[in-house]
This record gives sequence, structure tokens and C-alpha cells, in this order.
Amino acid sequence: MSDEDFEKIYNIIEEKVDNEPPPRFAFIGETGVGKSSTLNALFNAGFDVSHTEACTQEARGVEISLSEVEGVNGALVAYDMPGLGESQLKQREHIALYEKVLKDVDVALWILDAQNRAIASVQQYLERELKEIHPKLLERMVIALNKVELVYPGEKAWHPLANLPSEEQEENIKGRINDVKRKIHEVLPNWKGKIIGYSAHKRYNLPHLFDAMMDAVPNKRRWVVASRKALADFLELVDPQLLPPEKRRERAINQQPQPSKMSDIVANMPPEEFAKLAGNKKAFSAWLKQKGL
Repeated sequence: MSDEDFEKIYNIIEEKVDNEPPPRFAFIGETGVGKSSTLNALFNAGFDVSHTEACTQEARGVEISLSEVEGVNGALVAYDMPGLGESQLKQREHIALYEKVLKDVDVALWILDAQNRAIASVQQYLERELKEIHPKLLERMVIALNKVELVYPGEKAWHPLANLPSEEQEENIKGRINDVKRKIHEVLPNWKGKIIGYSAHKRYNLPHLFDAMMDAVPNKRRWVVASRKALADFLELVDPQLLPPEKRRERAINQQPQPSKMSDIVANMPPEEFAKLAGNKKAFSAWLKQKGL
């Protein structure tokens, strides 16, 4: 192939990339499950989040530009949808809006409160109101269980230094995921999506959530997506002494590490020993408990 032929092909591909509409995601679910905070945590969208009243009263499309990765520029559009379950009057309006928006999106992300086991209303919305709008979309819908830090035995069991669930909490999170999977299949037998447990507040498991969203993009559209995203930094909530050396150096540039019991314990621990311990989640959890952390 001559340089001229290669340049022609490259220009055709580049034009195709530029003209292809960006992937579109819909963040949907009932009021109060954390749609806006999830959108903020994933894309730094800057939406207002209210703890006292439902605050998302219209679908807001936010175009998120992604940095150049392997020579391909991409963008995505995320819709923060109005919360369902607010009132009968508003719900009729919201369903009409859902019908309009969902026909144009590539992926639906249904967000649930991980600690709330009652999802009969969610099943109803899926089976009655939304199933006929875009059946293929619902088949690959991502189920996102937010607020996993509140799953029994609650936030007091969360490891504050490692920013991870306790061993008991993690088992309960897995149980919750399996329960939701079973209930979704009851109303959507052909559902093939993923369920991800995460915490927008703790910034926990955001990369897995983002990857599940990317996997749900139809193959013919996935090539448009670049892999750069603006995830809220999970490591900012981890004790500095639990970070890899290069991350500790980055942290030190921005802030002076504070003395802690953890710092004293690991100060003289050989790096190889600490890396081995931190790489085994079960052993690490037991070690934290043994040290009274």
C-alpha cells in the first residue's frame, strides 16, 4: 500500500470517527438512590445533589469529552434522568420523558440502593412501563447497586483506612447482588447485563462500574469510546501508608501525610512483605482486625 493510499484510508476513518454520534448513557432509577452523585463520581459532571428533596426534574444531557487515546478522539453523553417513585402526577410526566430519551441511548444504567431489599416497584417499572420502550436496551442494561458501605453490618464495619468493605460486609454485598440478579430475571428473562456493587460516596468500585457500562455499548458503537474517564479518585480515601510508593509520592506533593497508628505499624515493614499482605484481601482484612484497625 502506498503512502497516498494509506493517507486516504486514514482520512476516511478519521472522518467516520468525527461524524459518529457519541455513545449515550441513561442513568435511571427511583428517587434518592444516588443517580446525580454517581454521574458526578464517574464524569465530574458537577450536578447539584440534594439530600432533602428530589432534585433532578428533567433529563439533562451532559456531553463529556474524552482525551485522545491511541489516536482516537471520543465523547459520550450521559443523561441524568428524573427519579421514579416521587408522585403519581410527576411519574406520568417522567415516564413520557423516559420513553423519549431511552429510544436514543446506547446503554441504560439502573441504579438501586444496595441496602434496600424491596425492589417490587423496580420490577413493575421494568415489566410494565419501560419494557416496551426499548427491549434490546433493557436486555443489556447495567444494574448498579449504590451505597454498598451501608450494607449490613453498616458503615461502622467499613475499613476506613483501606476504604474497603469488611469481610462480612463483602459477603453480604455478594448475596445482595445474587438476590437482585434473580429478581431482575423474573421480569426480564433475556437480560444479559451486569450487576456492580459500588459506592459513589466512598468512590469504591467505580472502574468496574465504568467498564460494565463500556461493555454494554453495542459492538458496532463501542469503537467510538475512548478509555479516558474522570473517575473520582478512590485512593484519596485510602490511608497513605497503604498506597504503592509512587502513589505515596504523588500524595506527598499535594499534602503532608498525617501520623496514624497505621503509619507506626507499617513504618519498618519490608516493602515485599507489605505488598504480599495488601494483595490478599482476606488476609489483609484479618491483619487489620488483628491490629485493631
